[in-house]
Amino acid sequence: MAAEYTSTNRGITLWPPVRFEKLVWLISEGGDSRRSTRDRTYQSALLDQIADASMLIPSDCALVSEDVRAAIAAFDIRVGDTLAPLETLLVRIEASASSRIENVAASLPDLFMAETGDEMGRSVADVIGNVDATVAAIDLSSDISSDTILDIHRALLIDTHPVLAGKWRTEPVWIGSYSAGPPAATFVPPAARLIPDAIDDLCEFMNRTDIPVFIQAMVMHAHFETIHPFPDGNGRVGRALIHALLRRDGLTKAATLPISAGIVSQKHRYIEALTEYRAGDYVPIVELGADATFAALRSASMLFDDIEVIVRRWRDLIGPIRSDSVVHPIVDQLLEHPIVDTKSLSDLIDASSSAVSGAVRQLVDLGILQPLDPSAQRGQRWGAHEVIRVLNAFTSRSINPFGRH
Repeated sequence: MAAEYTSTNRGITLWPPVRFEKLVWLISEGGDSRRSTRDRTYQSALLDQIADASMLIPSDCALVSEDVRAAIAAFDIRVGDTLAPLETLLVRIEASASSRIENVAASLPDLFMAETGDEMGRSVADVIGNVDATVAAIDLSSDISSDTILDIHRALLIDTHPVLAGKWRTEPVWIGSYSAGPPAATFVPPAARLIPDAIDDLCEFMNRTDIPVFIQAMVMHAHFETIHPFPDGNGRVGRALIHALLRRDGLTKAATLPISAGIVSQKHRYIEALTEYRAGDYVPIVELGADATFAALRSASMLFDDIEVIVRRWRDLIGPIRSDSVVHPIVDQLLEHPIVDTKSLSDLIDASSSAVSGAVRQLVDLGILQPLDPSAQRGQRWGAHEVIRVLNAFTSRSINPFGRH
């Protein structure tokens, strides 16, 4: 069934709304010797198939989608032509922002510290798992299937929740008070028995070619969140799948656009848009995605401007140094790895510790690197403080886009 365009969405159901079935919630009470149960009913979602569903697309929604497509394409060209190493940063920025939407907060410097072997807390480990999930989504984007989605989820949780990683849920989940159970919930996703078929249907929808890709990506995301196929990690996997669709379509070839960074400050609107999707109106989630994309593009462009200034300054500073010095390959690594130690640098550029140590001293003298703990006698780490500063500014803009930075 091909998509159709309409001049208005007033009084029109654009997309199949969620239906419901009545289920029974069994609650065990008492100890092992005195077990009793009481039955309470609740409404659990039923989803119509969307693989071949007719899609009405309002003309203004289609225009917004085309504007987003053009803006993303221009951004991608800029990254590919001038600052390809920033793709690694962009993936970490997106993973960090996507995790923050789920109230899992870890700073970008914390991630870079962990990559040098620093002991990490739970939040940092969760965000690193989301980095792995985002990379997996992009790497597997050419063949999107239920197995692909399980692989993405496995990458997300294998180091933090290995028992849950890469497995569909087998129990109900719900939105609302956990202790009150699904009967008091504001929304209960489909029963576990329905998940495999619902995901297969969603994957077929993701492989449609008759829908503008940005609309398709946002509808896919809202539908995935409605299915809620995992006990944990649904939001992060769902947002990673947006990047899988954009990459498979060829819209992003060099860059992972940090769309989640544009959603962080609009969490309430994001939740409302997902609720409206369940009522059969996908336009709010597309509009939210478009606004988040434009906000992320503005902030990322400011970041790129800052990075280009830093790179020019570095090149001027190291220009007089002999071309065969390991200073040059070290500087080439500092955008992707702005916090380093001797071992990590030795591994990155395949050089001896003594050569790296000498080059680091030169870079400290030039002001490119700074010791993170000047009093440390052993295990010193150095930071490219200018890069860290502009990354922190990017994060601040995402959290508080209207504040002063």
